[in-house]
Amino acid sequence: MDQAGLRAVILGASGAVGRDLVTELTNSPKWTEVAVIVRRKLEQWDTLPNKNKLRIIQVDNLDSLEKTDEWKRFANFNTFFCVLGSRVKEGDAQFTKVDLTYPIYGGNIAKANAIPHYSLLTSIGADKGSMFLYTRVKGLVEEALTKQQIPYLTIHRAGAILNRVNDERIGETILKYIPFLDKIECKDLAKALRVDAEKAYQDLQNPNQLDFTVRINTNKMLLDFSKQ
Repeated sequence: MDQAGLRAVILGASGAVGRDLVTELTNSPKWTEVAVIVRRKLEQWDTLPNKNKLRIIQVDNLDSLEKTDEWKRFANFNTFFCVLGSRVKEGDAQFTKVDLTYPIYGGNIAKANAIPHYSLLTSIGADKGSMFLYTRVKGLVEEALTKQQIPYLTIHRAGAILNRVNDERIGETILKYIPFLDKIECKDLAKALRVDAEKAYQDLQNPNQLDFTVRINTNKMLLDFSKQ
């Protein structure tokens, strides 16, 4: 099935996964437009081979996403990617805003523009009942986006993300050397998100597709996608 002309919105494009996702999508002939909602433009985007595909939307802060009616500009887009991620050390309130509130705003924008696919990056161990803030918030955002009933929601429960070019984390660096723990390279994760979105597009063309679908990708599934 022809997939030429796919269009994407990315929330979290200036983060490590987001940067690789921008490169992955703009390099793919299947994707013709990639809109990013960011607070700052990255210099590296000026050197992208296919930078003409990139549409940069700068905002003072992501609180502006709450005003859903002001974001009715993504009609006919195919996928809304949310790869936002903060650190618990930034404080409970800030972490919750970035990893829960803003993704929910993104869901509202997707629904307002009839974007059929929402691609949400969370984490292995996501559990709304967890005693740990990180995994609890990841579980809560999964629940919140599921309740929005976007036609096709994919949730990516990635393991430790390795080799973040601009955001190396000590814990994940250590995990790199521990066998048997779930982990994935940042670039591989970005590729997996692209492949997953293309699969979602194909599924949505099926006349027998359910009106509302939630698919959860484990770290192993993401690794498999990255090899396609």
